[in-house]
Amino acid sequence: MSTTTPSPLFTGKHVIIRPLSPTDAPLYHRWLQNPAFLAYKPYLKRLCPTSAKLLTHLTLQAQVNPRAEIEGLVIPQKTQAPIGIIGLAAIDRFNQKAEFSAGFVRGYGTHAIWEAIHAGFALSFARFKLHKLIFYVASDNHQALKIMQRYGFISEGYFKEEILVDDDGQRVDLHRFALMQTAWEDHPFHQRLNRIAPIEFLP
Repeated sequence: MSTTTPSPLFTGKHVIIRPLSPTDAPLYHRWLQNPAFLAYKPYLKRLCPTSAKLLTHLTLQAQVNPRAEIEGLVIPQKTQAPIGIIGLAAIDRFNQKAEFSAGFVRGYGTHAIWEAIHAGFALSFARFKLHKLIFYVASDNHQALKIMQRYGFISEGYFKEEILVDDDGQRVDLHRFALMQTAWEDHPFHQRLNRIAPIEFLP
C-alpha cells in the first residue's frame, strides 16, 4: 500500500486538513472508542469493530468514483498531532448536497477547531460546489444543538430512534438541520467564524 501523504485540502494559520487515507485506520479506530469523538459517526464503531475492518471500509470508500464520502484529517500547525476529522457523506452530485459532520478528540474551543470548521464549510461550497449541507445532530449532543439553534440553521425534522449505535440495541434520535450556499455569505455563523477564525481560501 502506498504511504504517500495526500496533498492538503486546506492549509491555514492554525490547521492543515488533508484527505483521510486507509493508512489512518488505526488512529481512526482508536478515536471511535473515545466517547468525545463518537458523535462524528456513531454507527461506525459498530460497523467496523476492528481496525482491520475499518481499513477495509476506508479502502473501499477510496475506490469509489465519484466519491460518495470525503473525509479530511485535521492537523494543528503547532503540534502536527491530528485532533479530528471533517467529513462529507452521502454526496449527491446531481442535487449538489451532502451531509456535513465534524468530530474531535481534543482542542474544543480553540482557534484550530474553529478554523477547521470554517475551512470545511468553505471547501464544501467553493471547491466541491455544493448547494446544500445537511447536519444530523444526536439529541444528546447539546453543544452542537445549541450552535444550530442559536445561529439559525434551518430545522428540517426530528427522527426518532434513527440509528443503531451498539450491539445492546441502543438507538439514538437525530435532529436534522440544513444550510444553503446562497445563505452562507451573510449567515450569522459565517460572520462569527470570520471574527474568531478568519481564513484565506482560494477554491
